[in-house]
Amino acid sequence: MAITKTIKNCSGWLDMSQSVSGVILAVFLWTHLILVSSILLGADAMTWVAGMMELNFLSADGHGYPWVVSIIAIAIASLVLVHVLIAVQKLPLSLRQQIALRKQMASISHGDTKLWVWQAVTGVGILLMLPVHLWLIGSAPETIGPSGSADRIWNDGVWMLYMPLLLCVELHAAIGVYRVAIKWGAARDLNTRARMKKIKTIVSVVFVVIGMASLLAFLPHA
Repeated sequence: MAITKTIKNCSGWLDMSQSVSGVILAVFLWTHLILVSSILLGADAMTWVAGMMELNFLSADGHGYPWVVSIIAIAIASLVLVHVLIAVQKLPLSLRQQIALRKQMASISHGDTKLWVWQAVTGVGILLMLPVHLWLIGSAPETIGPSGSADRIWNDGVWMLYMPLLLCVELHAAIGVYRVAIKWGAARDLNTRARMKKIKTIVSVVFVVIGMASLLAFLPHA
């Protein structure tokens, strides 16, 4: 009984940790995208946002501390690692598990199961692409700004990474927040769940459009 109780407590703690870390990452992602979208308001707006991120108001010369961005990148990478290590335990990694999942999906058409599959697929994509993005930002934080970011995105060809990464993270985050809300009782009936799915879709579309528009807005500064 004691062992069973310990296992249940551990499982519950892991579920809670996965949910909390996922929500924190989703909120950070959307906040980050809103900050980056300042380029839509012009170069001066983004320069101001970048300066605030580097705490330029605390430095005597007004240039700020670019290493703050590197610390943020390291912190996000660490939180992502924790989230991945917990989430990977629930993925169908073996061939037997994958076959069983395909059979289940073929016999039962369940919308939330399909969302979970999409979340798993986009999660793998994020795991492959996000470390590159964090390295590019964390290793050269002083380049963040209208010209530096534009040069990296368009002249260095990083847009080929950022576009699929944007799609993956936005879908993953929206589905994840939706599933957390369902899991912890935010939707108590099918009508509420249907409305939450619509909100999830709207959030995904809005942030993908903002992200794509922001990437294109860097083009004149390249």
